[in-house]
Amino acid sequence: MKKHTTHWEYVRSVRQQVVSTAQAMLDGRLSFLIGSRQLAGLRHETDITDDDADFLIFVAIDSETDAFPLGSVREHWDQRALAKLEPKIKEAEFWASTVGADACRSLIARFAE
Repeated sequence: MKKHTTHWEYVRSVRQQVVSTAQAMLDGRLSFLIGSRQLAGLRHETDITDDDADFLIFVAIDSETDAFPLGSVREHWDQRALAKLEPKIKEAEFWASTVGADACRSLIARFAE
């Protein structure tokens, strides 16, 4: 018989995704812009309040940078348009890393096992 995942097992697995995403961002293995989008998307699955200060940082980063093509979406963009946007994306990445690093460390401290 198949065992069903409990709510807390699910929350625990999502929190581990949060930890690995935040650590990858701090280690430079994941862009802060892409990582912020991922963390903002996971916040409602972590069993925390909607006004959690750490997650709101990533919601703000995502909101401020959602117009930028990131990841596989870039494949569908004209290379000249991407080249024109690249300085703004780099600037946003620096800003996001400055604003988001402490929140990453906080999420890791809260959710790491």
